[in-house]
Amino acid sequence: MREPSLTARPDPGKPVKPVTSSGGVIMDSENRVLVLHRKQEGTWVLPKGRVEPGESLRQTALREVEEETGLKSLRIVREIGLVRYIFFWRPDNVNYKKTVHYFLMRLNGAPANELKLESDFSECAWSPIGEAVKQLTFENDRRIVRSISD
Repeated sequence: MREPSLTARPDPGKPVKPVTSSGGVIMDSENRVLVLHRKQEGTWVLPKGRVEPGESLRQTALREVEEETGLKSLRIVREIGLVRYIFFWRPDNVNYKKTVHYFLMRLNGAPANELKLESDFSECAWSPIGEAVKQLTFENDRRIVRSISD
């Protein structure tokens, strides 16, 4: 049985808090994209996380990707774009208005098979762009991945 989701559609009766995150679209030498499967919610996503005080968006993207995947040898190629969305987060009883900045990243000599996923994730896949777009759960993530081939 699947556990209940921690997120839901925005709740108009709850407060709204802004949050900024940063993440990466990681490509290997075969131009495949890394997608992660979030264990509890059963969603396929891109690695990302909240900006910490004093961090730049690029620093956050590299830190979060390393924390979630174990990959250390990455270089940022360019900023791809951003997405905005709002969701209700049950544990905090608040609506988060989230902005996520994404960067295209390349493996910098590190083998793609040396992944060490954070415990929130049950699996990952290196997928060609078209397959990654189909695999990702959220349209915002799909749009970001599609944009790298434009």
